[in-house]
Amino acid sequence: MKKIVLHVGMHKTGSTSIQASLAGYRDGVFEYATLPPVVKAEREHAYNHSFLINTAFDKDSKRVGMLLRVGVVANDFDRVRVQCRDALEACLRASEAEVLILSAETITNFDLESTQELGVMLRQYASDIQVYAYVRDPFDYVKAITQEAIKWGHAGDHLHPLSYRNNFDHIEDVFGAENVSYRLYRREKLLNGDVIADFASWIGLKKDPAHRLEANATLSTDAVRCIYALNNYPMFSSGSGLLQSSWRELVGVLGQLFPGRFEMPARLVAREIDVWDMAWMEARLGQSLQLPPYSEQDMECTGLKDWLGRTTPGMLTTIRRELTSRGAEVPENASLVELLFQLYLECIRSNSELQLDYRKFSADRYLERYPDVRQAGLYPFGHYVLHGHEEGRDGS
Repeated sequence: MKKIVLHVGMHKTGSTSIQASLAGYRDGVFEYATLPPVVKAEREHAYNHSFLINTAFDKDSKRVGMLLRVGVVANDFDRVRVQCRDALEACLRASEAEVLILSAETITNFDLESTQELGVMLRQYASDIQVYAYVRDPFDYVKAITQEAIKWGHAGDHLHPLSYRNNFDHIEDVFGAENVSYRLYRREKLLNGDVIADFASWIGLKKDPAHRLEANATLSTDAVRCIYALNNYPMFSSGSGLLQSSWRELVGVLGQLFPGRFEMPARLVAREIDVWDMAWMEARLGQSLQLPPYSEQDMECTGLKDWLGRTTPGMLTTIRRELTSRGAEVPENASLVELLFQLYLECIRSNSELQLDYRKFSADRYLERYPDVRQAGLYPFGHYVLHGHEEGRDGS
């Protein structure tokens, strides 16, 4: 191949839509890389090269947690990393395209050593490597990435930090600043307001992607508040595929129940913004980044936990109505977080095709039958979902 196009995001700049829409793309010059899903849980997202490339090269300790969440046990970490490297190298070796497209937004989180190792492998197959990155205005980025972190479990009082320089310094060092192109991700700045068409035009694709997918739509403030409340509630979790699919369903249901956009006070975000870091990115973009003005509402907010801990009068009513529509018995004095947890149990029930039905489960009877669960201090239904059902224990 003559060239590799390396699309590195940033996060929350339409990367998933670009990846899903380019899956299978070929036009005689460009080809979107087909990388096999090494881990079963990633099969439906194989168009996103992040998991495979990150697992192959990233040495960050957070990668361990991600592997556990997709069901990889600790003893298999090294084997899976080798499989990921082999899969990438096999794709590079087999490609007959003039230009191969790789897309992995979390390369921006790599340390220097990991970025160098990736660069060494890619240069074995193409001497010309061009890196493309969309960037967001600081407020929009921190707001979007904080929402994403909450969606997948963040329960703290801090926002996701932003440093353009930390994201791209290593990439510029390894691939050369002259080979890294930046573009501002604002809807009004994109071609036809469409990131897929904009990216296709930017890198010079010969034809428009055959299929288009708009993904990762934003959640409303109330939907995020519900998820944040549940993140602070004692939950049971593991690398279980059932729990992952149930959580995704729950997030989708909350998005439907509480439509709208996610908002945060500008004052909360301001503490995460470094004006010198902004200037560093502005010099590369050749244009100014924006920060919103404060409002009266900003002055009243003391922190993320304060902002997301606020509930509206209709939130309990809406969740109750959803549970009732599913045929569930709703406790009369249940709090918002208890109702949300019951809705999560409903999602587990529907995803397991009623084999794991909390409505028919007796926690007291389960603990009485299996004192080892009581002695371990485990949540009874959680133990039944993760272990007891497969072990043949009786949950009725």
